Amino acid sequence: MECSDSDMEDEKLRYRRKLLVPIVFIMYVITKALDRIFLYRVQKSMAHYSTILMSIYWPPGSCLACFCFLFLLNGGKSLLGMTGRDEKRAFQPLGLGWFSPVSDFASAQGRVPQQWFALIGFLDQISATFSAPPSVYIPEVLQTPLSNLVVGWVMFISLVYLKMSFRAVHYAGVVLILCSCIVGELVELQGPPDLVCDGLDTAREIFEDESLPIPQKARWTVGTATEKCVRGLPPYKGADGRTIYVPFGTVASMYLLFIGTVIPFAFVYVYKHKKLKQVNLDVAWAFFWQRAWQVLWGLLFIPACWIPWPTPSGRNEASFSTFGKDLADSWTCFMGQNPNPKITSCSAEPAWAWFSIYLLFNVFFNLCLMWLIKRMSSTWAAVGAMLCGNLDGFFSQFEVFVGKSAQPLSMEQWMALILSSIAMWVYNIEAFVNSWEKEEVDATGRSVYGEMTLGDHRYDTRGDMGLDPDSDGFQSDGEPTAEDHTTL
Repeated sequence: MECSDSDMEDEKLRYRRKLLVPIVFIMYVITKALDRIFLYRVQKSMAHYSTILMSIYWPPGSCLACFCFLFLLNGGKSLLGMTGRDEKRAFQPLGLGWFSPVSDFASAQGRVPQQWFALIGFLDQISATFSAPPSVYIPEVLQTPLSNLVVGWVMFISLVYLKMSFRAVHYAGVVLILCSCIVGELVELQGPPDLVCDGLDTAREIFEDESLPIPQKARWTVGTATEKCVRGLPPYKGADGRTIYVPFGTVASMYLLFIGTVIPFAFVYVYKHKKLKQVNLDVAWAFFWQRAWQVLWGLLFIPACWIPWPTPSGRNEASFSTFGKDLADSWTCFMGQNPNPKITSCSAEPAWAWFSIYLLFNVFFNLCLMWLIKRMSSTWAAVGAMLCGNLDGFFSQFEVFVGKSAQPLSMEQWMALILSSIAMWVYNIEAFVNSWEKEEVDATGRSVYGEMTLGDHRYDTRGDMGLDPDSDGFQSDGEPTAEDHTTL
């Protein structure tokens, strides 16, 4: 039986997309690791203005960087989008009309509802705003295993929301991830032996007696060692490399808050999975409008700047009445100068320079992430993000990447990174042995990998594009059913 020209083109397209997966994944791993490193560096410098940074500076900065990047690529952006509608004109300029909220190039089915991206941007902004205050307290290498908890939530939400089904190797991989989180945190949770800390406390009490002929250097050494002998969690290390004492309760609450921000971020993964596949959504267009909505949400989250968050030097004293001054001080800090004598982290390095570098990696890694979610699945992309964390943890040892707050990895942390890498291998072991189609499946047993030319209608829960059949936005004339499609 002879194959038609269109069949041969489809076969070439399937092969090209399958080959693109490892290429895009490698770029994703590297760019996301560097993205997290440089953001951590900026947050350390602007530790006293972290909420302002993520609510006012980050959304428009990221949106502008995304616009400039896609505008320069222009027609070439469709290589990332790969929708059925623009695939044949991959190298043709699309113009500014492509950025329109009602662009016909938004998906293979044309225009899509903006409320999708409003919801994605809202949840992403919640995670960004409320993870900013705790991020400065948690060493970058420990943020990695804590962030990996997103995998378990993505799997759970996929089971409930998308009715997906996973195999034994998938559950085994996720369990290994959770084990790596425990291993990575265990050494910090245990802290120094009680005998060591008790001995230092006793020595400090003795050294406080000024009548004893003890050298000042010895007094200083014992005092510093006592402050660093923290049970349970690591001490706070500023952007200038100095250790600052922060009460245990404060640090513990910051860890819990950071873990809580993982949940809305996990739902974003799954929701993107559904919408990207449902109408064969254009990756680049969808990411731009997610960021555009986050500019609005960032402004609405400004009151979060007035919450009395703990800061390295006390508590956040910002309020509505001081907002103008706080905004001006944050800009002074952003430009690399200390706004007042109490704040010394800003002059450690110019935050604006590292923020600019961060934005480049942020845009690129997010485009790669959305492409991987669309081509594979949200859970697969979340599991793959662990390797980003591993590379991130490795980079966090070097001052060239994170500045003077760099810390070497302990043996336990190295083991955590190794375990999470093994988890990635276990999760995909069936794919290596069989094929990509023997992976995650839906409730009917069909693979969720790949994308369909006119959209994947297994995700239509309320009609075409998720809308009510009686609504104005619903169009069903000539709309094919899921059985009419073939997975690519």
